[in-house]
Amino acid sequence: MSVPEVVEITAETVLVGDVIQVGGRALVVADLILTTRGGRRLEFATGEALTLHARSRLTGTRLNSRRRS
Repeated sequence: MSVPEVVEITAETVLVGDVIQVGGRALVVADLILTTRGGRRLEFATGEALTLHARSRLTGTRLNSRRRS
């Protein structure tokens, strides 16, 4: 079962599939490209892009799989 979890997203921690709110729209990260000085270029499923610098911090949602015992 996947459970949505609010997470802090940085250039180091961002993952494909993370959902980030930009301009009131939920954008799903489709691809990541490493840039100079520790940044990441996020490419969204919509075709739009956003560059996170090494010190950028955003809040987003990540689906975590939790197994039942």
